[in-house]
Amino acid sequence: FQLSDKSPSQSTSMDVEPGIIHQITTVVGKTASTVVSASFFLLLAHHRDAVILTLWIGSILNAVLSKVAKKLLNHERPAELQNSDRIKLKPSDGGMPSSHAMSVGFIGTSILGGVVPVESRLMVGLAMVAYSAMALRYRVRDHLHTSDQIAVGLVLGIGNALLWLRFGLGANEAGPILSWVQNNCVSAETGLFPYSALAIPIVVGILVVGSFERRIALWMKNNRRKEE
Repeated sequence: FQLSDKSPSQSTSMDVEPGIIHQITTVVGKTASTVVSASFFLLLAHHRDAVILTLWIGSILNAVLSKVAKKLLNHERPAELQNSDRIKLKPSDGGMPSSHAMSVGFIGTSILGGVVPVESRLMVGLAMVAYSAMALRYRVRDHLHTSDQIAVGLVLGIGNALLWLRFGLGANEAGPILSWVQNNCVSAETGLFPYSALAIPIVVGILVVGSFERRIALWMKNNRRKEE
């Protein structure tokens, strides 16, 4: 007879984890980057106006900032990640701040503040919070990030969005970025940009948001191993 070294609460937690909540969290977490990016692109393609384009520009700058911050801080991800069989493509960059948390924080806040009607913001906001919490919970649970890395990324993303809404989009009148987009990127007659221009956010999104540099680094690393 062998006594378990787990407390009853720990055992219960472990028993519940493989259930339906675990499965939903896994699906949401693994697909969050694709779902959020695709949803934002579809919103951009549907509206094609200066406001959505300005918010998209802000989201790209936010993503670039997260990558620069990771390089500067060079904060290691959880050690358990390297021994995890759940994550096939293991990130080689730092974990602080979480770029996923920054993107979720920025896109959610900017869409809520710049696009969603005031009367619908409460319900849409609650749905966004629930979805984001599940997606980011997955990244902590599977050791892609620590809780601190997620928290810092979320705060930075929300803060960047609030600043972009205030100074880029503008509060009572068009901000400098929105004005530039209106004058240079959309038609003066229709206020829209052409469908053909949608190729630009697709390419930029793949390069900046799609972990393109991470995949290239992994490919180069595998090639060096083969040569050795």
